[in-house]
Amino acid sequence: MIESNEFPGIPELTDASTPLENLGAVELDTPGHDIDADGTLDTGTFHTDDALVVATDTDLDGFADHLTIVDTDGDFAAWEFHHSEDGETHWKRTDNGKLGE
Repeated sequence: MIESNEFPGIPELTDASTPLENLGAVELDTPGHDIDADGTLDTGTFHTDDALVVATDTDLDGFADHLTIVDTDGDFAAWEFHHSEDGETHWKRTDNGKLGE
């Protein structure tokens, strides 16, 4: 289980099947990887006993734009953060499945 002290802005993620639609913005205050090789750290990874979470801040505003959760059994889900024209925000699942299938 991922808890808020491991991933600021997320109260609790249990696994790749956790719905994130109404989660809201997720702060990414300590990215440690440069996923697009532009010289700026934009991605953080967080490990627990049950999952790996990869969070990427593509627009460098301090909040994750992409989240990927991979469970120890190979189940995964990928999410994108969207801003609607009416000002509402939500996470949209863009992919899910099982690694190796």
